[in-house]
Amino acid sequence: MKIIDFHTHPFYHETENVCFYKNTVLSPEDFKDTLRGFGVDKICGSVIERIDEATFEKIQQLNNSAITLKRMWGDFYEPGVHIHPYFVHNSIEELTRCRELGFKMVGELVPYFMDWEVYYNDAMHEIYEAIRDLGYKCVSIHTMQEESMDAAIEAFPDITFVAAHPNDKACFLRHLERMEKYDNYYLDLSGTGIFRFGLLKYGISRVGSERFLFGSDFPICNCNMYIAAVESEKISDKDKENVFYKNAERILDL
Repeated sequence: MKIIDFHTHPFYHETENVCFYKNTVLSPEDFKDTLRGFGVDKICGSVIERIDEATFEKIQQLNNSAITLKRMWGDFYEPGVHIHPYFVHNSIEELTRCRELGFKMVGELVPYFMDWEVYYNDAMHEIYEAIRDLGYKCVSIHTMQEESMDAAIEAFPDITFVAAHPNDKACFLRHLERMEKYDNYYLDLSGTGIFRFGLLKYGISRVGSERFLFGSDFPICNCNMYIAAVESEKISDKDKENVFYKNAERILDL
């Protein structure tokens, strides 16, 4: 079965390698070969790096790394562009530049990792307007500051938001409530949560398999464990196809 890992963090420079044990994933090609070995056909995601004091130059550098990896890997990689609410004008310029280069998604955005805080304020509203107007297919967001997530999703019903990480049961149930309320809200399975057997089956019973995307957060997490987690759930082959690749293909118009 085809697998699209919707949530990864590839790297070009060593400082962008977010694997906890950096002697495990040694290079961009090792990153790709490892995922290929797991049976992954295509990946999505942004290049990230811990930023204590944001500058526009650093944000642009991460986008430049994603551009380089896209040129190296072609159809294997769907890159996500970074924005930053401290630099609204520059962010819109980056969105325009990357859209012209064929980018289809924004993020994963990870505010706590990159020196910003909330998903919705005046600055972010202006940035979302540009995301919408430029025709980006989705925005991938790290689950945090959930009230600001709600505000962004409600303010922009014509933007598809894909949250990362089911997390603990209380958080997962809130994801499901949000999915029931907002048609433009989806969830990828990366991070904590999917190791709880039955989580995916329960979520599908509430909102359908069309609302979940396979994601691993590789190389932070072991992608092969997430593949096994989906394969072992007591759901239909059609549901597994939706989760593993069809939903990503539909959202990103692949």
